[in-house]
Amino acid sequence: MDSFLPNILNCINEGIVILAEDLSIIYWNPFMEKLTKKKQDEVKDTKIEEALPYLNRNFFHSAVDKVIAGGTPVFFSAAMHRRMISENHKVNLKMNRVSNRDGAAILLEFIDVTNQFYQISQLRDYVRQLSHLNIKLQQKEKVIEKLAYYDKLTGVANRALFDKFADKYLNLAKRSGHVLGLMFVDVNEFKAINDTFGHNTGDKVMTRVASLLTESTRKNDIVCRYGGDEFLVLMPDITSYADYQRVAKQISRNKKKHIIQDGYRISLSLSTGVSFYPDDGETIDDLIAKADEIMYADKHGSRQN
Repeated sequence: MDSFLPNILNCINEGIVILAEDLSIIYWNPFMEKLTKKKQDEVKDTKIEEALPYLNRNFFHSAVDKVIAGGTPVFFSAAMHRRMISENHKVNLKMNRVSNRDGAAILLEFIDVTNQFYQISQLRDYVRQLSHLNIKLQQKEKVIEKLAYYDKLTGVANRALFDKFADKYLNLAKRSGHVLGLMFVDVNEFKAINDTFGHNTGDKVMTRVASLLTESTRKNDIVCRYGGDEFLVLMPDITSYADYQRVAKQISRNKKKHIIQDGYRISLSLSTGVSFYPDDGETIDDLIAKADEIMYADKHGSRQN
């Protein structure tokens, strides 16, 4: 080996090993010493499989035969061969045939990719953390949306969500020529329920009213808690009076009934009023005002009865 060649190989930041054809070690550079903790003096003239026991495998000897016979380079990846150097180091191995004065020799290049594996592992952990964080953010967004658009007590739409859908469905009705219905629902004598049975029971009664209205309406109808004991029901895409009648019939079954709540037998009474776009107004405020007017007439009639 030329005298300047070891000086060159000593400067390379790869593990360089040169083998004779019988696989005895001719050269073992300083970077290889760093990787294996074995000095060149310890391994020189010994067989490579003694210095690196992992290479005492059929795949390695078969590759050596091919390299010597044909001169075609061979590559072993750290992903497939995880312990070529040690448990702690991940290396890729390149194998080439080289010529020297005494004939052929085998050049082994051990390329340390431990940091790359570590970085990939870190990246995978980071991606998993981002995925977990994204799920948590989506869950929080749902909670925030629920707080922003749904009544905390009853779970039905609040006025903010009602306004959002009301504008949407009113514009659709104007474009399509369909009728938009709006029902105003009031719980009669709700103050008396609170005073008699307590606010906790009153809250549960209000929640049951919201459930009754939701169960009585169609899939696309919007039930909204408008005030303390008042609800609005937005009914889009009414193509015939029969559409409204089906909803009204379902709600009318609950207009006067007795319910059992917290062990109390409570008389539940509802007053309702309905208005329609375009007959009863051009805006949502017009429709609410008209439905409210009819609801008060219904409430007055129920008191007389």
